[in-house]
Amino acid sequence: MKIVIFGLTNGYRHDGGQMVRWRALIQALAIRGHRVVAVERAGPGAATPWTIPGGEVISYTGWDTVAVRAAAQADDAGVSLVIAHGPDARAAADLARNSKAARRALYDPEAPVSLTALEAGETVDHLPADGLGGFDVVLASCGGPALERYRAKAGAEAVAPLYPWIVPEVDKPGDFKREYLGDLCCIVAGPDGIREGLGNFFIDPAQRLTRRRFVLVGTGLPDGVPGASNILTFPDLDPAEHPDLLASASLALTLARDDERRIGWCPSDRLFLAAACGAAIVADHWEGLDSFFEPGREILVAAQTDDVTTAMMLPRNHLTDLGRRARKRVLAEHSAERRVQELRSILDLKGGGDD
Repeated sequence: MKIVIFGLTNGYRHDGGQMVRWRALIQALAIRGHRVVAVERAGPGAATPWTIPGGEVISYTGWDTVAVRAAAQADDAGVSLVIAHGPDARAAADLARNSKAARRALYDPEAPVSLTALEAGETVDHLPADGLGGFDVVLASCGGPALERYRAKAGAEAVAPLYPWIVPEVDKPGDFKREYLGDLCCIVAGPDGIREGLGNFFIDPAQRLTRRRFVLVGTGLPDGVPGASNILTFPDLDPAEHPDLLASASLALTLARDDERRIGWCPSDRLFLAAACGAAIVADHWEGLDSFFEPGREILVAAQTDDVTTAMMLPRNHLTDLGRRARKRVLAEHSAERRVQELRSILDLKGGGDD
């Protein structure tokens, strides 16, 4: 079956590893006999060339230069799938759902952001202004009870969860590096919606445990992060260095954004990355977390500052065992291969290879 995918980007340094993850998923689809056409926007950085076995990569710099060719590809497809991301999200969504493809689907990688905005009566820049009617199925990065709210607010005919995933060949334990040495590390995606969690579970423990070393990584770190001598910040660390950072800290703190915590059932790619790297994880609590990892055995859960400081006092071998179990779980249930199996089931795809 021919599958055309819109919304990919190439050459953007801080894309959070999304391109790597989508390439892995696309390669897994190709191995199963599907002919995949990837329509991707070339970014300002050095693009990484790639090929798809039996498929095609169509690269462009401006939507107008590729729209006609993209429409022809979608009309000839068994599945036209739009990733609702980037400056061309709305244009690509309109093209896909108006195409003659046998099945038309949209994936919203920021479903918590979308649902929060829609419930507040606001528009969502990466979704069509008139809603998601016309798509056979909408895939959302959240699940649980929020799915029905998302379907109703977005005007979708059918919704299904497609959680983030890891690429085992890339997301794996890194090497210890002294410059990243820490007792607790935290990777954040930005300042929005994490200030309270960062204060309760990172800054407060750092102020209590002044002899311990805390490492904070992320672009656009929140204002007010104290310049304490035991807090080391890397505002612009290359994502390729994240596995080494995780390997150099005793414990990794993962924080859900406010919208993710409110909605629930929204595992972040940062959570899955930490698990894939074998890090011992302490996470703030949100509904559905225990469906992805078993608290106390695969992951630690914090509801207050004391939970983090207590976790930091646990024996090293106990933390190592937690990380090992979390890695085993994420490899089994949240890899690109596993997501391909789920995607094929959702879209009722037929092709070579067994799932």
